[in-house]
Amino acid sequence: MNTQMSQGFDTNIVNPKQNSRPARKNSAIADIKAIQQNLIKNFENIKDPRVDRTKKHLLTDILVIAILAVIAGAQGWEDIENYGISKQPWLSQFLSLPYGIPSDDTFRRVFEFMVLPDILW
Repeated sequence: MNTQMSQGFDTNIVNPKQNSRPARKNSAIADIKAIQQNLIKNFENIKDPRVDRTKKHLLTDILVIAILAVIAGAQGWEDIENYGISKQPWLSQFLSLPYGIPSDDTFRRVFEFMVLPDILW
C-alpha cells in the first residue's frame, strides 16, 4: 500500500489577506425606481409609427417589455409576450399597461414599422 495515499493530502491554509486579487471598491447600488423611470424616460421621444386608431397599448410599454424580455433571453415575439405575461405583476408597478400585456402580433407589428433613426438617439 502506498504510504503517501494513506497519509492524505497536504492542506494549505490560505490567508485571505494574501489574496492576489485587488479588493473591490464599495460602490453605491442604484435605486431600482430610478432605473425603471430612466428606462421609460429614454423611450418617450421615439416616434410612434402606428395610426392613432390602432394604438391600444402605449409605445413605451411595448418597448420596455421587449427590451427587458430580450435581455432575459427572449428570441421571438412569442417569447416577448410570454415574458410580459409572466412578469406582469412586476411590470405593472412601473408601466401603465392599460390593456394588459400586448400580444406577440402587436410586438411584431410595432417593430416592423419602427424607423431606425427614431430608435437610435
